[in-house]
Amino acid sequence: MAASDEQLKSELILDELKKRQRTKDVVDVEEERVKIVIFTSGGNRYAFYGNGISEILPACEISWVPGLPEYLPGLINIRGDIESVIDIRYFLGGERADPKKSHIAMAAWEGFHSGVMIDSIEDVVDIPLSAIEPPLSTLGGAARDLVAGEIRYGGETVTLLDIGKLAAKITL
Repeated sequence: MAASDEQLKSELILDELKKRQRTKDVVDVEEERVKIVIFTSGGNRYAFYGNGISEILPACEISWVPGLPEYLPGLINIRGDIESVIDIRYFLGGERADPKKSHIAMAAWEGFHSGVMIDSIEDVVDIPLSAIEPPLSTLGGAARDLVAGEIRYGGETVTLLDIGKLAAKITL
């Protein structure tokens, strides 16, 4: 191999190393992601932040208690703990849910613990934080006070509800 071939080969290697060094300067930072629980209620899709839902229970017996507000159909016993159950449809403007057919999403948020009656669980997904859009300014009705934003799921817009806002409405 001639000296000029060696020099050419060395220059090519140096050029390749410089290119690699430049690409190392660009850091690929993964965007923060959040867990979302997508569910149905009254034929519509909604979602909660996953950090506000501790578990999903199948339909179970809800014990009626006299004097409870209309949005609380009763209480349930979860492994010895007595928890209230909220009919989310009351706040979303829908017909009352059938307790015998409803799943219960156990919500926990800053000292607030309660079951939330839902029709079914669609999915639990991790999405980029930037995928959460602000709610439409034209959004009206009872749900407006609970909305944290909107996401796209399965080609549809899904309303993201905030457990903290629900807790604030109930504990007033």
